[in-house]
Amino acid sequence: MTETNTTLLDAKDNTLKGWLQHRLSDERYQHSLGAQKKAFEIAQNFKLTPVECEKAAIAGLLHDCAKLMSPNALIEACNQMNLPITDEDKISPQTLHPFVGAEWVRQELGIADEEILNAIRYHTTGRQGMSTVEKVVYIADKIEENTRNPLYTQKITALFNFKDPNTLDKVCLYILDSTITFLIEKRQVIHTRTIEARNDLVNQLKEQRHLVNKQ
Repeated sequence: MTETNTTLLDAKDNTLKGWLQHRLSDERYQHSLGAQKKAFEIAQNFKLTPVECEKAAIAGLLHDCAKLMSPNALIEACNQMNLPITDEDKISPQTLHPFVGAEWVRQELGIADEEILNAIRYHTTGRQGMSTVEKVVYIADKIEENTRNPLYTQKITALFNFKDPNTLDKVCLYILDSTITFLIEKRQVIHTRTIEARNDLVNQLKEQRHLVNKQ
């Protein structure tokens, strides 16, 4: 991936990759490498600080570390780690892998930065009040170029306007709307966090338009 001027990622990158590779299939590992690269690229293009770029890259790399766990194993791990489980999680246990993964990252890698951990925790469903780093990782996961459908990644990338301060919100909203539509078509449960994330972005963008119109 593109090098940074900060030290944490440079010092730990190979260690993190070695730790991750043993937990994933080759395809999922390639996805993680793609998400790392894309997260760093998006963060740089939107002129995030070097520290934020580094956090996005680390979270992008590690976001799926628990992805291959079975539903029963995820529920058991949550119980052992005292992580809360909602009724929605029980219906769709794969929504738990980000939380188990974040706890692994905290316990086994000693990464305690809450912005990194939250970017891992909410990369699947999103949530209300996502930080900029969380939004970057959420998007990068969906449009990394190693394993994702190129037509979809191109469609999302075409929405980027690096001069528009609201672009990350708009892109996240587009992805959330697409996800919700897909889940409705498949008659699957939509997690409350996803709905809350979507509504929060709609309200934020509406407020931004209101402020612009007042000027």
